[in-house]
Amino acid sequence: MKHLFLLSALLIFSCQANQQTPQNAPLTEEERTIAKGLIQDSFDDLWAGLDSTKILDYHTADFIILEHGEVWDNDRIKQFMRDYGKNPNRPTRINEMDYISIDKYGESIQLAYHNYATFKEGDSIVYRGQWLESALAVKQDNGEWRLKMMHSTRVPVE
Repeated sequence: MKHLFLLSALLIFSCQANQQTPQNAPLTEEERTIAKGLIQDSFDDLWAGLDSTKILDYHTADFIILEHGEVWDNDRIKQFMRDYGKNPNRPTRINEMDYISIDKYGESIQLAYHNYATFKEGDSIVYRGQWLESALAVKQDNGEWRLKMMHSTRVPVE
């Protein structure tokens, strides 16, 4: 009987230990602003502006994006910028984000959002794109936040 009690207590303790997950940490308004800025500014500078010199202003060195079934790293993003930037008549990209959630876990922030992009030539809209995306921002040793990972899925636009 004593062994059964001990075994039951160990089993309960083990189950409770395995169920512990990181709790949401309080997200300050400053951190919320920083996280949103990482997303918006990275899309404006990198994807619209094609400025590869700013990649590490927004991404960690080991950043990856899961881009509609492909894995892209910073080098692949630079290649995209070089290739896409060769077109002198490329449309202007205007980005807008609609945030679903922003949650902090320890020294990381998880974001989920809709990404809307309008591509224009002059005053004419040539294309509208929409993506459902998530991102993970991590705090660096120097206290700055960078994007470590993103996931992007195209959404059909009607």
